[in-house]
Amino acid sequence: MRKVGIVCDSTFGLSEEFQNQHHITVTPLKILIEQAEYVDGKLDPDVIIQALHDKKEIKTSQPTPEIFIKAFEEQLKKYDEVLCVTISSTLSGTYNSAQLAKKILKDDPRIMVIDSETTINGGAYLVERLVEYLDEGHSLAEGVARLEELKEKGSLVFTVNNLQTLVRNGRLGKIQAFIGNILKIKPILRFKQGVLELEHKVRSFGNVILYLVNEVEKLLEKGRVIVRIAYVDESVRAKELEHEIFQLGEDVSVRLTGIISPIVSAHVGLGGLGVYLATV
Repeated sequence: MRKVGIVCDSTFGLSEEFQNQHHITVTPLKILIEQAEYVDGKLDPDVIIQALHDKKEIKTSQPTPEIFIKAFEEQLKKYDEVLCVTISSTLSGTYNSAQLAKKILKDDPRIMVIDSETTINGGAYLVERLVEYLDEGHSLAEGVARLEELKEKGSLVFTVNNLQTLVRNGRLGKIQAFIGNILKIKPILRFKQGVLELEHKVRSFGNVILYLVNEVEKLLEKGRVIVRIAYVDESVRAKELEHEIFQLGEDVSVRLTGIISPIVSAHVGLGGLGVYLATV
């Protein structure tokens, strides 16, 4: 019987079925496309994709502390303690908002806020594993320790069509973007424990696949590998990558998780393809 409730934000992209099944409270971020405001998780991803194509101004905002307070109180009605996991604090102010909510509640020791230090399907993977662990009856402190262990074993690798979207949003340096775009290359970036770096440059998507397959093969030397694939508008290429990685054998668990959360897609941009890699 689980004793610890779970709160996370909408960037994790958890399905309503999963949320309801495991009694998870999700705090939504908001998206402003020019003058129209939308709630993340309630927005058709095609709206964001069209806005990116049309080069419309897109802004995003984190949940308020009041929203987190309501989420914490809701979970404490059912559980003894609450573990809140947010999108990486280097990408959003969501973590700070959750921490402020905890302070307003007089630093209630029953509540713990953890920075996932990841995004896209990385956060969803962490929560899936966390649910399994807490369902075994582990405490809040044990759940926190388990999360830290999982974070060290995984990283997010992704590619985009154009690095300028990341630059505009302050996620990547202008010099790195200039180098990538002037050479007309496919950049491969890695996001691990809150740090984003331009890791490699290739000439085509075919070479992106070769690079990622090679990364999985290297991880196989450490044991079983988890691969989760998500995309902005590259469903065909995502399926192609899934097929290639599947060929590596039964020691690789590969799954296509679908479209990246609209709020994250707005920052990643067109051509976004995110692959979370972790060892078990």
